[in-house]
Amino acid sequence: MFGIGLGIIFVTAFIFSQLILPVAFGRPKKVETPHLVGMGLAEAKKVLNNAKLHVVIKDSLFSEVIKMDHVLSQAPVPGDKVRQEGTVFLVISKGSKMVTVPDLRGNRFQHAMVTLRNYDLRSSIVDSLYSNEYAQNEVIRSQPSAGTKLEKRSLIRLTLSRGPEPQADSLDFDGFGFTDLD
Repeated sequence: MFGIGLGIIFVTAFIFSQLILPVAFGRPKKVETPHLVGMGLAEAKKVLNNAKLHVVIKDSLFSEVIKMDHVLSQAPVPGDKVRQEGTVFLVISKGSKMVTVPDLRGNRFQHAMVTLRNYDLRSSIVDSLYSNEYAQNEVIRSQPSAGTKLEKRSLIRLTLSRGPEPQADSLDFDGFGFTDLD
């Protein structure tokens, strides 16, 4: 008995929501989906809001063509009719997967690490050499070198300066490591 009553309620609610309400108040108006590809995310959200459409970010992907935080694709496609208050799904660009290695020569090690982190690159010290040109803890070279294009999160190997090579003591020696103390 309870199941029959529940069934009658569901059928009545369905008929009411699908037939009576739309006839009495009209069906939701359909709007044309705007062209959003290439548009900045903030601007796309504003356009969709003005068209009384909702936005859902479905995914984000790397793109060498579309700038970061810009729309790569959309569903439904531009020009399709959707009901007002409908949803448009967007795929947003994460920007380029590639990054150019900055010139780090002469930078203090801490500064070089921060710079590489800002470029989304990793660093490792692989060697240190004496240098009269670079102060202690300054970068002498990086491998790969400055200007090279790499994928983000790649490893940059750094060679740091030990500073100038220390000079031998200037005490008088007799050639065998002994001094004449007499």
